[in-house]
Amino acid sequence: MNFRLQLLHASDMEGGGGDLLNAPNFVAIVDHLEDQQANTLFISSGDLVLPGPYLSAAADASIQPALQSAAEQLYGLPAGSLSGLQAASGRVETLLMDLLDASAVTLGNHEFDLGTGLLAGMVAPVVSGTTLADIQWVGSQFPYLSANLDLSGDRTLAPLATTGIVSSASLVTTPQSLLEGAAPSRFAPVVVSEVGGEQIGIIGLTTQILASISSPGGVKVVGEGRNDMRALADLLQPLIDQLEAQGVNKIILASHLQQIQFEEELAGLLRGVDIIMAGGSNALLANEKDQADGLFPGAAQPYKAYPILTRDAAGNDVAIVNTDGGWRYVGELNVEFDAAGKLLAGSISQASAGVYASTDAQVAALWGSTEAAFVEGTKGAIARDLVDAVAGFVATQDGNVLGLSSVYLVGERGAVRSEETNLGNLTADANLWYARQTDASVMVSIKNGGGIREPIGRVVIEGADGLIDKQAPGANPAIGKPEGGISQLDIASSLRFNNDLSVISVTRATLVEVLEHAVAATGPSLTPGAFAQVSGIRYSFDWSQPAGARIQNAAIVDEAGNTLDVLVANARLVGDAAAEVRMVTLGFLADGGDGYPLGEGRYSQRVDLQTALDGRSGQSTFAVDGSEQDAFAEYLLAQYAEQPYEVAETPASEDMRIQNLALRDDQVLKAPVDPLLRLYDAAFNRGADGTGLGYWLDQRSELSLLQVAESFLASAEFAALQVPVGSEAFIDLLYANRLQRSADEAGKAYWLGELQEGKSAALVLLGISESAESLALAP
Repeated sequence: MNFRLQLLHASDMEGGGGDLLNAPNFVAIVDHLEDQQANTLFISSGDLVLPGPYLSAAADASIQPALQSAAEQLYGLPAGSLSGLQAASGRVETLLMDLLDASAVTLGNHEFDLGTGLLAGMVAPVVSGTTLADIQWVGSQFPYLSANLDLSGDRTLAPLATTGIVSSASLVTTPQSLLEGAAPSRFAPVVVSEVGGEQIGIIGLTTQILASISSPGGVKVVGEGRNDMRALADLLQPLIDQLEAQGVNKIILASHLQQIQFEEELAGLLRGVDIIMAGGSNALLANEKDQADGLFPGAAQPYKAYPILTRDAAGNDVAIVNTDGGWRYVGELNVEFDAAGKLLAGSISQASAGVYASTDAQVAALWGSTEAAFVEGTKGAIARDLVDAVAGFVATQDGNVLGLSSVYLVGERGAVRSEETNLGNLTADANLWYARQTDASVMVSIKNGGGIREPIGRVVIEGADGLIDKQAPGANPAIGKPEGGISQLDIASSLRFNNDLSVISVTRATLVEVLEHAVAATGPSLTPGAFAQVSGIRYSFDWSQPAGARIQNAAIVDEAGNTLDVLVANARLVGDAAAEVRMVTLGFLADGGDGYPLGEGRYSQRVDLQTALDGRSGQSTFAVDGSEQDAFAEYLLAQYAEQPYEVAETPASEDMRIQNLALRDDQVLKAPVDPLLRLYDAAFNRGADGTGLGYWLDQRSELSLLQVAESFLASAEFAALQVPVGSEAFIDLLYANRLQRSADEAGKAYWLGELQEGKSAALVLLGISESAESLALAP
């Protein structure tokens, strides 16, 4: 007889910003769905927490009453019995997961953003005595899973971890059992949950590049720390085989690999996994019914239909599921397994598999009304009261307005990790301006797109067709926020990590390596967090070329777009590779974060602005001096306090700072560069320096190439060669410099004749540098 399972799931909860406000609707939807089927399992594939104002607010003492009330209702205790409970970051999210009766949560990358202490504080119980009032925290009822992380080297997490397969039943604790000394593990590679008398194995899997994108402390990734699906398959298969040997033949892989393409690849390398829950990519899967019912406001086009059906290495059916993050969607997969535990793809129907957007309309459609979903005592009501307490604390931040914008500022993951955006530009400009307040020599600002977590603005659904209109930030008269106002909350939500800023000097060659890394993982449908947002520089890239050889042209520019220094022309470094450029970046990137080719030994003269400013605060005081949030706030106050920022978002085909040559023509350099390179070679017997080349490229909008040649011959550099322009020595020089040979008698006679007939020396220079023989050589 077949076994039918309802898997409810979500990816990338990431409630550190305003997305936590979606949680009550999310909980209400799960509460409804779990009552519709007999055999239900809820799992999250990670990133339960994310730094931001809501995560920080949950640690404030004012949140304690709501936290206590939610815990008392969850455990069926009298009001006031858990009076010793203490608020702390991450504990709101933990209670929400327990409210959802989660069987497991995968360790994502954001779980480690604030170090391992946050994780321990979320899941480990804290008891100081023998009464309920002595329980300072109840801990989690769910395990965090990862089969490819070694926690033994981290003093904080190691005591809470096991390397074996654990039973979900063994993890269940109550406040009373805590007082009796219960202390089950909270981290494991695999958990087995019993559902309807059947054993379901759940294996966790974390991104292999964790160390480069987060702060995992003593936690180590098993393997080489690079994306390698074959290595993961070799690691996972023995665990799968072990589960099957124990009679567990229905297996779910709760994965968090950052790009759904990795999960798709991994599916075909494994044997025995029935369902793969992707994570970290925010790649929404949705079928036609889901779209007809209504996606979350502002939703991008779904990546693929829900679910993705494929086959494993043994030819068995595998279903891959995923949702967008931010508590925006509940995924529902109703599926049958045969007697041997094999997933039956034919049992999946559009009517009972898909995603539910966490909107009021969807809640009302399921419950009959939103009021019914949030009747006192329901899970939705408990979640709402808990989230409202945090939201009330955060709301005061929305009344602190720092600047104005007349346009929607694009900060969505799919945009900031794949193309230039107006919010990326604005925040990179802010960092450059901020750094120049202490060091006027800073030329370039580079940050990772993965550090931008939210747009700034509002999404309005218009008309019966549900057209999406993305607008400037809306007014909130109740707290004094004007139309277009950019508030402390907006800044803190968008730049949740609030990275410190560092000014460093890098060689021009290293700067080009940095640009290459910024586009190394970019491609169709890919959203790598290392993709850069920049200021003071523009460049073009060709993603059809191999990583490390994608930058085609690059130049340092001023605020007006004038070229100050050409770094790369025609995919080759121009000028002195060892000359240094002063750059501001995130301390995270300066330390080599997100895989950037920086870190100690790759830069000089580092100045960490938090240390350099030493409390010398400007007009804004809510963020630490020297941090990215403070830079953005101060920049807005200085530039856009009265006149709003007005640069609307452009499609990637019109981007100027970061030009994707798959989508547009190259306009980094303002004129053809090869003729100038040949002139430099012919006149000076050297390659062009970046500064000079940039100057002449800009001048070409007004000067002909002949006029540039005249300027070269009139230069002090040429005069220092002491070669008369009307002499045989002049002809010999040009032949030796550009054609790399001695002048033949006929050629020399020809050019001397041209000079004697009144042709200018500049015309001769140009004639030789643009000759067929010269054009056949490298520029």
